[in-house]
Amino acid sequence: MTARTTTPQAVAVTGLGVLSVGGTGTDALWRLCANGGGTFRPVEHFDVSGTGARTAGFVPDMPGAPAPGTDGRLPYLLHRALAQALADAARRGARDRARTALVLATTDSAGCATAEAWRAWADGGRESCRTAWAPPAEAVRFDGPVLPVGNASAAGAAALGVGADLIRSGVTERAVVCGVDTVTETAFQGLASLRTLSPGGCRPFSRRRSGIRISECAAALVLDGDPGDGSAPPHAYLRGWGSSNEADQAARPASEGVAKAVSRALADAAVTPGDIGYVNAHAAGTRHGDVAELDALESVFGDRLAEIPVSGSKAALGHCQGAAGTVEAIVTVLTLARGEVLPTLGLEDVPEQWSHLDFALGPRNSAPPSAGLSVSCGLGGSNVAVVFGRAAA
Repeated sequence: MTARTTTPQAVAVTGLGVLSVGGTGTDALWRLCANGGGTFRPVEHFDVSGTGARTAGFVPDMPGAPAPGTDGRLPYLLHRALAQALADAARRGARDRARTALVLATTDSAGCATAEAWRAWADGGRESCRTAWAPPAEAVRFDGPVLPVGNASAAGAAALGVGADLIRSGVTERAVVCGVDTVTETAFQGLASLRTLSPGGCRPFSRRRSGIRISECAAALVLDGDPGDGSAPPHAYLRGWGSSNEADQAARPASEGVAKAVSRALADAAVTPGDIGYVNAHAAGTRHGDVAELDALESVFGDRLAEIPVSGSKAALGHCQGAAGTVEAIVTVLTLARGEVLPTLGLEDVPEQWSHLDFALGPRNSAPPSAGLSVSCGLGGSNVAVVFGRAAA
């Protein structure tokens, strides 16, 4: 993605919907990121005995929801998040759109939760992996483009950029961007083979960090080119985004690649490093990934990085895979809207080389941030950064 030479169109975030390990809705998400306590439990729908990690994060049980490990789990979560986000936009007075696009971010290509289901499908034992749950009659319909984005853990953030560009280019008036993933055997065993799963959970920026713990999640944002004069202002504005594809190895981002994505996002948003007052880092809690990301941020922001609160949501959320970029974007939007920076949970042993940085661990006296940056990094070197700006009251 190249930098723009003119000021880009800011895209309004008019609706939010989320189902996370903290429960349903943005209030539950905020409480989770502030206090922890999400639903992490042993994985029971496939064998994890050879992985070294036994637990994952699950959306709390809901009446009528397909159980983890069943084919209908992913479309159920997807529909619930989309319906929430569109209802939120309607409550805030965002007008209906003639053209609405759907941009879907996921790492799951078919909704099959176990390798057994994949094998049965490949052998002709079943027609589809998507027959266990049918949407209700009032299911969300889209009359604009429907696009999938699947670049690993950066998919959710990239989908936001794609949605914004669809609006900027006039292809659609509104884009609903949703990231969704469940806990599947393919993802779990694949990440275990790369030695990225941590038996003890995710500890971003900690001296004891040892990897990720995956979670299921569905998170949706409604993007509007013109929010109109609704009863409430937008939650925030998506001002710009940037991407790069650069890695040191498959599971390790390159610092230079992350820095390029951040710099391109700032240029696309027509802001300077001095305008950013908050960073929601990818912060997967891996030994090398956290180092590469913080090195990249220091290369872009210089000494000023020490003045910017940098938090990692995965300590509370787990790693939401294809939905990570969308749910962490929602955390960034809520941070700007509420004027409060959430902490990086469980961070009690910051390495000496990062002792000068602000991980939002204590009370804050600084002004609420007016612009925030959300960073996502995916396997294979896919790096994406998104800039959000606070909406006027």
